[in-house]
This record gives sequence, structure tokens and C-alpha cells, in this order.
Amino acid sequence: MESNKYDNLIGGRLVENIFDAGGTLLVAKGTELLETHLKKLEKFRIDIDDIKIEGVTAEESANDPAESAASGSISAAVHGISLQDMVRRAEERLREIDSFVHQNGTVPLATVEEYVLPVIKEATHRHNLFQLLNELKEHGDYRYKQSIGTAVIATSLGRRLHLPEAELTLLTTAAILYDIGSLKLPSFLANKPLKLDVHETAIMKQHTVLGYELLQQSGVDERVALVALQHHEREDGSGYPSGLKGNQIDRLSKIVALADVYMAMISERPYRPAVAFFEVMNDIHQQIVQQQFDLAIGLTFLDSLLSAQIGCDVILSDERRGKIMLTNVNYPTKPLIALPDDAFIDLSKTSTIAIREIVG
Repeated sequence: MESNKYDNLIGGRLVENIFDAGGTLLVAKGTELLETHLKKLEKFRIDIDDIKIEGVTAEESANDPAESAASGSISAAVHGISLQDMVRRAEERLREIDSFVHQNGTVPLATVEEYVLPVIKEATHRHNLFQLLNELKEHGDYRYKQSIGTAVIATSLGRRLHLPEAELTLLTTAAILYDIGSLKLPSFLANKPLKLDVHETAIMKQHTVLGYELLQQSGVDERVALVALQHHEREDGSGYPSGLKGNQIDRLSKIVALADVYMAMISERPYRPAVAFFEVMNDIHQQIVQQQFDLAIGLTFLDSLLSAQIGCDVILSDERRGKIMLTNVNYPTKPLIALPDDAFIDLSKTSTIAIREIVG
């Protein structure tokens, strides 16, 4: 089975589950196919005729690479580069954008659209979410990791929500720039190794308004600017700066808010370690139940994390490593794990072992 025959399926959405010969679910219905999925299908020798994607058969897609290439808006300049290079390029451009803002007082939107936007979109097309997030751990500056990770998560979620391409582009742009107001804050806040006190927190919260004003002055689309203003608003009105509720919050802001919280929780901070995966999933689920996040967006996000887990390598709480073989919709943090010694462990059957980290 030649993998290049299947590369043109990247970005297609499955309309049927794909199982191996033994009945194990390999890729779930509704999954947007990534490079990692195709490698898995190749490994398990799945016939191309058994891969059904929306709007076209897999065979038609494989036989028409020109049409497949033309259907995307991804820049050819980043097609084919490694994941490491994608992250490095995105971080370099974000540093240049920060420098431009400091020197000129406006955001160079052309740089974002020409150099950063294509990298984020290409990365989400080609790579598993957990691979991307694991790669980000190797990079130093927290703010850039947070921005890139949030943009990747938000873009993936936007696709899962079937946003039109124009709105998806707005979402990715907004997710890249949502935290730009932090550049207007005193530098000691960003570099403080300890948790902020009450007074410092009040100052930090001003980054939402500062970011909104900066983006408005830079001539961006109003919805992009609104994400900077609203990404700390919450569905139940408990957020800031305006205590907005429900439909008062732009849909793009709701998506970026969820991506921002998830990225922050899985990232190590100077004053705390990264939160374990199963704790993050449980905490976000609770926030959805408590109506802090939009229900439809929140459940779609959790479902996307569930689908993306299959085939991923994990580190367990007892330090053993394994691979996720099956997920359990009733226990999303407790899948079936294959261990290196050909043994299996069903985490839904034990309370003493959990997933500490998904490696990708």
C-alpha cells in the first residue's frame, strides 16, 4: 500500500468508522484525516475503497491530486516542511510581530496572513493535535507556545464545527492575535515567576481591552478584535471585562476561550507544573456542565479530543508507556491501553492508574 496514494485524503472527513480486521476502531466517523491517520491506515493495510469521506470517494480523491491541491487555501511555501520547522517558523514570525508592535504601535496584519496563518492551517491539516502540542513543549517562551497552541486548537475545533472557510480564516487569525494586548502590560507581570496577587491580576485583566484597541487601530476585522476583548468572557456571565452572557459573546470568542483554557492547563507555568491530562478533561467537562463554556462547542471539543486519542502514545501515572487502542465515550479519560509487552489495560476498570500525558 503506497502512502503517497493516500496523501490527497488529508483534510477529508470520514463518514464511516474504520475498523481493523479484529474489529478495533482505528479512526472514528467524523474525524478530519491527518497524516498520522493515513500512516495508521497504511500500517493496518486498510483498502482505499473502505475509506469514505464527505462529498467524494477516497478513490476519486486519490486519482485527482491536482483537484485536491487546489481545494485548499494552504500556502505552498509551507507544504511538506517538518512539524518542528512549522513551529519554529511560527514562533519566529510571532517574535517579529511583537517587535513591530513595540516599534510602531500597530499589528502587521499582512505578516500574520502571509506567514503565520498558512503555517497554522497546514499544521492542523497534517498532524495529530497531540503531536503538535507535544512539539510545542520543546520550545521556550510561554507566550509563543500559548499563542501557537491556542491557534492550532481553535482551528481544529473550528473545522470540527464545520465553520465556513472564510469564518475559519477569521478564527485562526483571531486565535493568533487574541493575547496581543499582553504586550501593552508592564513587563514584570509576564516574567513574574510566582502567581500574581490581587492588584497584579487586576492590571493583567486589562490586556483584553488593550488588545481590542490595538487591533482596531491596526484595521483588522471587527470579529478578530472582539476575540481579543472577549476571550475571558464566560457563558454564565462570570467572565471579564464586561460579564457578557450567552449570545452576547461572539462565537469565535467562545471557541478561542476554550482553546486558551485547555492550552493553559496543559502547559507548565513558573508557579505550577502542567496539569495531568485526565484532570484537564475532567475540569473542562465540569466547566461545560456549569455553563461556563458554550455547550455545543464544549461537547464538540471533548469529542474531538476523544477521536484524536486513538493510536496516540501515552505515559501512565505509574510511568509505564503504552498506546491508546480504544476510547470509551462514557469514560473519555479512561481508554483501553496496549502495553509494550503485548498486554492491555482498561483504565475504565481501575481507579489506581490514569493517563498522565498523551505524547502524540
